[in-house]
Amino acid sequence: MAGRFAEYSPSLIRHARSQGGVALAMVVWFVAAMSVLVVGIVSEARVDVRMAQTHIARAKAMAAGDGAISLLLSRQALMREAQARPGENGLEPALEARFMLGEQPVQVRMTPVSHLLDLHSADPEQLETAFSELGGLQREDARRLAASVVQLRSGRANGVGVGFRPHTVEDWLQLPGFDRALLDGMRNWLRMDDEAAYRLDAVLDYDGRRWLRRRWITLQGGSGASGFPWRITRTEAPRVLDDRTTTAGAR
Repeated sequence: MAGRFAEYSPSLIRHARSQGGVALAMVVWFVAAMSVLVVGIVSEARVDVRMAQTHIARAKAMAAGDGAISLLLSRQALMREAQARPGENGLEPALEARFMLGEQPVQVRMTPVSHLLDLHSADPEQLETAFSELGGLQREDARRLAASVVQLRSGRANGVGVGFRPHTVEDWLQLPGFDRALLDGMRNWLRMDDEAAYRLDAVLDYDGRRWLRRRWITLQGGSGASGFPWRITRTEAPRVLDDRTTTAGAR
């Protein structure tokens, strides 16, 4: 009898309770770890879904944008009319059209590069105003950067390699004071390609966001392998326009 009661002695009971507490703690930690794992998996799945949706939207913007741009360029009669009808400021007017590609409406604007600021030829006052009003620089910083641009064009700029000459707008980022934030603030008003005669902006709304597809073209050197009477000199990746932007810019 004493042996049987010894099996349930206080020390054994305390030991069993201690083991039970450890087991309960292990279960709680296991459940918590599994919860964290599940949350991580769900979060990663949501990220993957968002990435897939973004890729689909980009592909849609590329396909619909390029198609609408080609449709506008194929309307040679409209282009000839625009070229023969100078605007109020003596410049060739911009040309706009709206297309329905399936159920997707696309607005296309064809802007002559004469409407845009050319860093290779703009005078210091134009540069200073653009850097200040469009790029957000302080007036004195804008004045210094404008002077640096003029010096670089004449081959006398400091901070860049000898003989350096920018061929694309991105090349200007090598000039001290000309950073990515400034370029992003001005890109809608800059001539981004030296060869192009026109900038074409295709804007479409998809999945709750407004997308821009931009291409630059020249009417010289076409009808080659593409069979078109125009040649694309630069293509920019689709990007989302912010809420304040209803058009792609240009004056």
